[in-house]
Amino acid sequence: MASYLACLKHRYKVSALVAGWAVLFRQTNAVWVCFIIGMSVLKRCLKAKSDKPIPEALPQQLMFAVERAWQMKWVLLADLWALILVPLIFAAFVVWNGGIVLGDKAAHTPVRHLMQPLYFVLFIAIALGPFHFSPARLREALMGLQQALQGQPLQTSAKLMGTVGILGLLVNKFTMVHPYLVADNRHYTFYIWKDIFARFAAARYALIPVYAYSGWSIWNIVTAQQSKSCALLMTLCTVVTLVPAWLVEFRYFTIPFAMVALHMQPASASQLRLIIAGYALTNAATVYIFLFRAFQWPDHSIARFIW
Repeated sequence: MASYLACLKHRYKVSALVAGWAVLFRQTNAVWVCFIIGMSVLKRCLKAKSDKPIPEALPQQLMFAVERAWQMKWVLLADLWALILVPLIFAAFVVWNGGIVLGDKAAHTPVRHLMQPLYFVLFIAIALGPFHFSPARLREALMGLQQALQGQPLQTSAKLMGTVGILGLLVNKFTMVHPYLVADNRHYTFYIWKDIFARFAAARYALIPVYAYSGWSIWNIVTAQQSKSCALLMTLCTVVTLVPAWLVEFRYFTIPFAMVALHMQPASASQLRLIIAGYALTNAATVYIFLFRAFQWPDHSIARFIW
């Protein structure tokens, strides 16, 4: 966040220094350094004066941005060279190290965990529940679907069935269980898996409509404030960060969640109050359970519930 703020204030060398420090703490932060670079390039290219109007359609908008970036390449390179060095140095380290992992490589083997983005959009929708599930947004989604079905019934029905089919395939083929998930009963994710998804297979499929709605809603609220190219860049960085991760942990969602929150359509004052109240209650409950609901492991050591 500090690196992004410095970049927005055009303090690129400070941004690069902070970004390099962040990558030392967590290697996947290199992806978010690329996001910072990409956002800087896109915003400058899409705001640059040009004889051509900026296209609304995503493919044409991307081509426009690439063309403008090429025209401005020396200006962009002069400003962003220090930031660009960070992912380049990290890439050289990955080649030298034989992978991204510094610790237990067996436990952190990169996989194709395609359910991770779906877990993420569900997490976002719940974390921003008063916004995503407000009556106005639900009504907007239902009215839009109704109008699409009335205007283009066959095409809309095909899209719906295709979406449900793809999501069902992802649930069926890419629901992965890391050994750590089922080995540590201190984590809330242990109980979410054991008591819901492992016990009731249908629960995994029951969430398909929620995944679809949440993905639509997040894209909608981001593109209400940002260009579609910026939203696509955010999506790609989130996918690249999450999909290789075998283990499901809420902390992996922290940075992409912050990026969505920073770039989304502003919530109303009443929605913000509800969101803040929800966070306060969640934190209070978490601290209470951690402090006062400890339990004993078989070796008689004390264990406490944590995220």
